[in-house]
Amino acid sequence: MRPEPLRVAATSAFAHREEPALVGALAVVVARARRRALRAGDPEVDTGHLLHALLETDESALGVAAPLPMQATRLMGYLVQRSIGFGRLWRFGEGVADRERERSAGLAWSATAAGALGRAARGGGSVLDLLRELATVPDSRAAEILRGAGIDPSAVVQRSSAQGAEHTGGW
Repeated sequence: MRPEPLRVAATSAFAHREEPALVGALAVVVARARRRALRAGDPEVDTGHLLHALLETDESALGVAAPLPMQATRLMGYLVQRSIGFGRLWRFGEGVADRERERSAGLAWSATAAGALGRAARGGGSVLDLLRELATVPDSRAAEILRGAGIDPSAVVQRSSAQGAEHTGGW
């Protein structure tokens, strides 16, 4: 029996407070998304933070989200522009104290981000599962970002489903 690649706390509190218990690439994505929200001074981690962290963590996800070079350039440019304020809050020498501060900050998860992460866990727990779930919710910040970069979120859902089906045994 294959180990489950993503484990999420199955409590109703997850949607608002609890950090999901993750392994592998999604653990990296969640940690980066959390850091982005904290550095921006946002009160919660949303689907935009997850999308940005996902795309910078996994190059193949960027290719699925934006298969044309111009789309990829626009999407990453849009995300960089959105996060330009992080530089003002950046602290050099990210050490143990900074990571502990991040863990104890008590950031909430938006209900949409928590829902996407939970559905990705039930869907197999791959990076592409999370990408598909982020693009599925039409009024989410992730879908808004995709549209802002000229990318149809429903096309991302189709591409991520097709790509995931090709790699079923590998995830």
